[in-house]
Amino acid sequence: MSHKRHRHKVKTKIINYHEKAITRSPLFFNLTADEIDDNLTITFQSVLEEADITVTDKNGNIVVSELKSSIYEGKTVNIYAPESDIYTIEITSPIIDVTAEITLNEI
Repeated sequence: MSHKRHRHKVKTKIINYHEKAITRSPLFFNLTADEIDDNLTITFQSVLEEADITVTDKNGNIVVSELKSSIYEGKTVNIYAPESDIYTIEITSPIIDVTAEITLNEI
């Protein structure tokens, strides 16, 4: 079994949420993040079709870019994250746009 080392407390916060389509039931979008060794794992708790996912570091460098991706509950995105302490994730889909901030604080 590999050794799992947590160096940071990971906090995820949705900072912008914009619904583009009218639906019969309210839309909820959520995600979580966790750090294991030098990798940040983002786990989606919601479902979206044809979503563009972009993750940038604190310097504005794109670290992940997925176009027209299907987001399903439990889908993960892994990022090699040895240095940066703030990441921004932007999700654009035909239904909603979401911007979230992931912060890694020293334990």
